[in-house]
Amino acid sequence: MQVQETFKRVEDKYRLTRSQACEVINRICDHVHEDDYFQYTVHSIYYDSPDCSLVVAGLNGGNYKAKLRMRGYNEVSGDSPVFLETKKKYENIVYKKRMQMTNDEAFPYMVSKDRNEAATNTAQEIEYMRDHYRLVPKVLISYDRICFAADREQDVRVTFDTHIRYRIHDLDDMNDNGTEIPLEEDSVMLEIKAMDRYPMWLVRILSEMKLRRTSFSKYATVYRRHRNEMAPVMDYPAAAGVPAVIPAKENQLCSLQF
Repeated sequence: MQVQETFKRVEDKYRLTRSQACEVINRICDHVHEDDYFQYTVHSIYYDSPDCSLVVAGLNGGNYKAKLRMRGYNEVSGDSPVFLETKKKYENIVYKKRMQMTNDEAFPYMVSKDRNEAATNTAQEIEYMRDHYRLVPKVLISYDRICFAADREQDVRVTFDTHIRYRIHDLDDMNDNGTEIPLEEDSVMLEIKAMDRYPMWLVRILSEMKLRRTSFSKYATVYRRHRNEMAPVMDYPAAAGVPAVIPAKENQLCSLQF
């Protein structure tokens, strides 16, 4: 299956209780099907400057936010595929580019000055951020995800993240090692991804359940908890210098055990 490497879409988040998540799933089940990648664990290492200027710039507000992360799925070994991703949000639109490498290739690449042989626009953007911000790994965030795709709207994805956890040490391995700390222990994060607009059936469900969008960043939440440890010499004014680069489903669903 071909891997999509660039995205431009709206991504909205909703913080739910477990009972609300089950209700949403039961309500949408007539309009969605299991995505090609339906149930999996996500592991993401977020990179930032030594003083965490990227996350601080996002917390300071404004229309532009940027981040770079390394992402793998399920159990990650030496030759497992991982993705280096730039994710930029301008106003309400998310722009994401990603480049695939193996796990063994990606870690040394991110601490080097090496250039990717493909020399693609995505590789050049990753290398610019890596070198300009002197990026270092700051946190590993993992969670378990289920993903649904809309039956009629090819661009609409609905995902549910549970057991969100993190660690800020031992960042040379993407797998859980037992030291992870719960981030959102009792919540389920619903995320809706769409290229243009929500379909009316989804608008109706969100309205009837009185669900409201929330501004939630997993990385920013960890940073708030561990600011002194993650950036002990933080210089807040310097962080403002980040450039604005714009670039029968119910029976099955109930078994997911939120």
